[in-house]
Amino acid sequence: MRQRLPTISRPGFLSKGERIIRGLIRSERLIPYWMLAPLLVGLAILVYSPMIGTFALSFLRYFWNKPQQPIRWAGLNNYIDIFSESLFWQAFGNTIVFMIVSTGLSVLIGLGLAVMFDRKFPGKNVFMTLILLPMMTAPVAAALTWKFLFDGQWGAVNYFVNVMGIPNQAWLASPKLALPAIMVADIWLYAPFVFLVMFASLQALPQEPMEAARIDGGSRWQIFTRITLPLLVPNFLLIIVIRLMDTFRVFDFIYIMTNGGPGGKTETIGFLSYERTFRHFNMGQGSVIAIFILVVVLLISWYFIRILQKGLLEQVR
Repeated sequence: MRQRLPTISRPGFLSKGERIIRGLIRSERLIPYWMLAPLLVGLAILVYSPMIGTFALSFLRYFWNKPQQPIRWAGLNNYIDIFSESLFWQAFGNTIVFMIVSTGLSVLIGLGLAVMFDRKFPGKNVFMTLILLPMMTAPVAAALTWKFLFDGQWGAVNYFVNVMGIPNQAWLASPKLALPAIMVADIWLYAPFVFLVMFASLQALPQEPMEAARIDGGSRWQIFTRITLPLLVPNFLLIIVIRLMDTFRVFDFIYIMTNGGPGGKTETIGFLSYERTFRHFNMGQGSVIAIFILVVVLLISWYFIRILQKGLLEQVR
């Protein structure tokens, strides 16, 4: 009888078993991509497609409330009209002032409260609950509340101002006081968030460096400035990035409390984008302002994230 020789796969040819094994290996490598596919598709539909549509609209002359008018190509005219308008730069200046003041004060207040609560004292849990109450308030409800508090005739703020001997102030109708009043409301709402993150960061810090500094005779201020604060820098920068982005896009407080007035003194870049798009129905100019907001927020985020990455790399080294 003839003996069957074992089959040896020739170079360039694979047996059926080898093909199955290689197919399984390839399928296992593709599993992460298949699992991410629904998320990437949803991200493309919900984020990138509107972004592309907004970019395309910025080059068109299109009024949403005039469907009888044809959509025309405008080229760079929308950009030229917006960037040569004084109202745009006034709104941008208001946004920068609002962003710097509100972010700076909310971060300082939140950090100060976190340092104060990073120790034991009677009623600590009760006071912490009261401080965190604004976080549970919707921004629209907070804006309505502060609008009533700053009312020029019946507001509670004027009552306390009168107690100090100062006459009533038209807080939301004054060109000088309207924007600071909105900043107060914004800080009241978001400073507890900064406090919560900073307090959690303080609780997570290693205690050995602080104890060693105390043994060496370091004061509380020296320990805080030379040990605690440098360790908090990554979280500190992250909070600053989040707050800068929030304040640059502020809309709800301005819309409810002043509606951009008086005389555009509280109009920010985000509110101006809403006004051009949904009041004047000028989709082209509204898209230009929206793209400008996106670019500025991305640049701010990129700058602080780069600083954060450099700091983390230095700590690793």
